[in-house]
Amino acid sequence: MADGPGFFNSLRFKFAFVLAVFSGILALGMMFLLEQDIRTSLIRENIDKGIGIARGVAFNTEDPLLTGDDIALFSALKNALRSPGIQYAVIVDTQGQVRAADDVTRVGKPFVPFAGNDIIEKSGEYQVSRHYLGGEAILDLEVPMVTVGEPPLRLATIHLGLSEELIARQITAMRNRMGLVALVGFILGGVAAFVLAGIAVRPVHVLVAAVRAVGAGNLEQHVIPRRNDEIGILTTAFNDMTVSLREKEYIKNTFERYVSKPLAEQILKHKNELQLGGEEREVTVLFCDIRRFTALAETLPPTEVVQLLNDYFTRMIEIVSAHQGMVDKLMGDSVMALFGAPLSLGDEPLQAIRCALAMQRSVESFNEERRRLGQPPLQMGIGINTGLVVAGNIGSSMRMEYTVIGDNVNIAARLQGMAQQGEVLVSEATYAKVGDKVEASRLETIAMKGKSRQIEVFRIDRLRQS
Repeated sequence: MADGPGFFNSLRFKFAFVLAVFSGILALGMMFLLEQDIRTSLIRENIDKGIGIARGVAFNTEDPLLTGDDIALFSALKNALRSPGIQYAVIVDTQGQVRAADDVTRVGKPFVPFAGNDIIEKSGEYQVSRHYLGGEAILDLEVPMVTVGEPPLRLATIHLGLSEELIARQITAMRNRMGLVALVGFILGGVAAFVLAGIAVRPVHVLVAAVRAVGAGNLEQHVIPRRNDEIGILTTAFNDMTVSLREKEYIKNTFERYVSKPLAEQILKHKNELQLGGEEREVTVLFCDIRRFTALAETLPPTEVVQLLNDYFTRMIEIVSAHQGMVDKLMGDSVMALFGAPLSLGDEPLQAIRCALAMQRSVESFNEERRRLGQPPLQMGIGINTGLVVAGNIGSSMRMEYTVIGDNVNIAARLQGMAQQGEVLVSEATYAKVGDKVEASRLETIAMKGKSRQIEVFRIDRLRQS
């Protein structure tokens, strides 16, 4: 029996790990979305601040622009550059000439727009572009400078360079704080999950002990359900399983795998009716056989012969089980089925006939499939007889099987041998019990070895409509 799963394979660790990873992914996703929102907000805030600075410069330089007071212009730009994040300031007149700038070498020269400018925002009052200066991202804020009176007269344009490095530093600080919060949440989530998983899996240990006892052969295990969640459902299912295993063990020890499910259910309900070791009882015996199968098998490869028999037996066995019968033997290409043994469920002769007609219909359907595949059809005959037989375990202490023996078994086999393709032949004993429920044709009588009286034979044509 295997030992415990080990810490890293335990449900507690897996549950804690999955929850912690989920929490971490959720936190990272929230950090990403929040970072984008904050980035947008900071950019907006810096643009608004730059617009305010530009308008302040414009207000203070209206007269100097009109009077040509360059000292006042440079003084206004110097004050603007004192604001954090302002990288440069340039005033350009209406002819495109630089009137004032933080870099005095540009004064009096034509203003040349920065290379790689990408406009990211534009309105009637300002324009924002992004370019790179020395590898640093700069937002170029362009604001017209107009007179205060009416109508406003455009005097010049001011360009302010807003550094995005300041925004990046603010975002990095925010990211570090959120990362610390996420890490703490990851650890706390893992610890909480580990504790909760420990509480959740305690009943599982009880179930494991019970399952190991069942594996050792003790099927009398029963675990009291103490919870109404999935663990409680699992506990109930385990108890149901042990009950089912005890029933299956009984069936296995009694009939191995030969009993159909409906018949097995009846056996469990009527255990006291079983007499193992042999008893005389009335049984309806059915034999079915593929006609000229040996000749057909000689024309096919061995693998196709096996596949053909498997397909054929699968259909026949399912039909027998569906009609409350028990497959007693598979002999070559023949099937021997019993109705009424080991238990009588009532109306066995009629059930056997219904089973036989269903078998013939199934073979017809099977033949249609084979014709479509270019394969030769099967021809099957069925014989049925009802009478007293000896039923019980036959064999030795090392190997036994439940079966029936007697003349009435031989009669069913003889009828099957007489049946032509598609025919269902029954003895007079079987017909006497179902004569009012079937339409049949009387055939010739047959003589059985050791019997003075001949047996009448009937061919079943169809069931009567009820």
